[in-house]
Amino acid sequence: MRVKRASLMLALLATPSAAADLAPAAPTAPPAPKIVTSVERHWTSNALDSEFAIPDWYSLIRGSLQHEWQIDDGTVKFGAEIQATRYDTVKIEDDRAGALLLDVTKRVSPALELRGTLTYRLSTEGDDFTIGPFIIGTRAPKQVFGAQGQAGIDLGGGTALILELANAYELLGESRFQDDVLPRTKLDPDKNRTQVGAKLMRTVGQAAYGVSSSAQFVSVEKLGSPPVGLSLAEYTLQAEAGYKRQTGASITGALGVQMLRGAQDIYQSVRPTWRVAVAQPLPHGFELRGAYFGRFETIDSDDPLASWLQRGEIEARFLLNERLALASGAFAELKENLLYENKERAHGLYGEASFQATKAVSLVVRVDYTQRFLTVIDVEKKTVDAFIGIRTKI
Repeated sequence: MRVKRASLMLALLATPSAAADLAPAAPTAPPAPKIVTSVERHWTSNALDSEFAIPDWYSLIRGSLQHEWQIDDGTVKFGAEIQATRYDTVKIEDDRAGALLLDVTKRVSPALELRGTLTYRLSTEGDDFTIGPFIIGTRAPKQVFGAQGQAGIDLGGGTALILELANAYELLGESRFQDDVLPRTKLDPDKNRTQVGAKLMRTVGQAAYGVSSSAQFVSVEKLGSPPVGLSLAEYTLQAEAGYKRQTGASITGALGVQMLRGAQDIYQSVRPTWRVAVAQPLPHGFELRGAYFGRFETIDSDDPLASWLQRGEIEARFLLNERLALASGAFAELKENLLYENKERAHGLYGEASFQATKAVSLVVRVDYTQRFLTVIDVEKKTVDAFIGIRTKI
């Protein structure tokens, strides 16, 4: 994690003329901030992402700024991001979000490196609330405060120990209904996530292997009867390994067990967990990538507790020349809600073309197709999303 930079004075002393020049060297100019922006124009066949397929156009704007400063034996990084989605017709789906990040890395000794990160995210998300044949738009603010600390310890012989402690507090506001047809109501509970973890890895040449363990505790505010969310504890123990060749080909994997326990012993299960990812560059500008994993999903879940998620994906990229690149991929996943006992099957594919117009500007055209089927409520959702966008890097 430490960034090593030779000073300008050392660079001058390495030149033959340095002995005759006794004037002090000018300090190295700090790196400039990195700014990335993108403006995309989308058409979607399913603006509500539901069984009621309503086509619409929308615009998506993103922007980010990152800046890094060198300090004694470390770095300080600051980042900011914004994102806004605006629909032409289905205004209830408009979203806005902004985030800030501060990251500090410090090498305390040759064998110990510390890292601390603070994050803050504020968003307002539009959604829909279905009552019989009526669809009512809703909007709710959300704040997420995050903090993370890491310690990297060099044990010698290519072995390293990484310790981690992280916490995130999600604060949800009251939902406001379209045209105020209903009084403001809190629909989602506040959550506090705490995670501790340790990883022991050994590197031998181009290979690395080791073991990792983690525990996550999610405390959920009591809301509704029956409650819309439940507290839980999740424990993971797994072996990890990876290998990367000089050609760029790589394979990484993990295999272990996970245990999830719901509040008041409402649910408890131990399941195997796995993850494998491969990358293989091919001649003539081709590259193949693939991944497959299975794990508990505690963040993106429609279940009051959690879901069990299995997902596989594959991607192919082809660099036609220095400016034009093509890409295509497909995925399939199965998400099982643990308490609702609903199964969500999904698959999809995409095609993309990107053109590097200048060093700082690129044009992107992409089409996505996704199909989802929810078994218990017998709902099928099909979505086509196509867009053209402009991306800039400064």
